[in-house]
Amino acid sequence: MKIAINILKALEIIITAIWGIIIGIFGPISIMYYESVPKLADHYIIRVWLINSIVCYIVGTIIVMLKFYKVALCFHGVGLIVSLYIYSVFNGIYEGIEAQSPAQLYMPIIFVTILTLIITVLANYKKISERLETKKEKTFEPAPSVLGGEYQADKPEKKKK
Repeated sequence: MKIAINILKALEIIITAIWGIIIGIFGPISIMYYESVPKLADHYIIRVWLINSIVCYIVGTIIVMLKFYKVALCFHGVGLIVSLYIYSVFNGIYEGIEAQSPAQLYMPIIFVTILTLIITVLANYKKISERLETKKEKTFEPAPSVLGGEYQADKPEKKKK
């Protein structure tokens, strides 16, 4: 399990380095300074894309390396939602324009969320299986009898004075 987790962490670092740092930071900055679509450089969604790359994915990957998998999954989950929001806003901006939307630049980062989910499940596999076993044991416990019987026989009797 630890080997698989370490391999997935390395893959996550590579993907975050490419799409989170290089494209996620330099992409919005280059769009801000090179205006291919009118008024896109001043649009708020470019800043949202930049903040999403830094906070949700780069910080989230650092948190994965610190072994706080559930917290990192929350960061990447928020990043996934924001990436889908960015995608919808860019589709509205580029509607009717001949230029190509930069969706291929920020959508692959969603794969980092899937990797973090897999890492979290693998890291907590023992806890998950133990919880499932205890739940399974609880479902097979005999129900207490309404009429008395065995259930009351197991309880210690009170002595009358």
